[in-house]
Amino acid sequence: MNANDNIPPGGTPPTAPATLPATGLVRLSRVLELIPISRSSFYAGQAKGLYPRPVAIGTRARAYRVEDIRTLLEKGVA
Repeated sequence: MNANDNIPPGGTPPTAPATLPATGLVRLSRVLELIPISRSSFYAGQAKGLYPRPVAIGTRARAYRVEDIRTLLEKGVA
């Protein structure tokens, strides 16, 4: 058995599921790996109050609290 046995013909190798750190902040790209929606749909959901708001981590950079994302996933809103 070699490393390529799990790759379908003409396909790409399976990727590991996205995981969250125990605590801290994550960027939107990591959040969208866990929630199967587009970036624009996530922003629209934020405007409606469905998804958490980011926190500032710099003058332009934003990130999301891991605790807020875990709560979102547990509620099944995503």
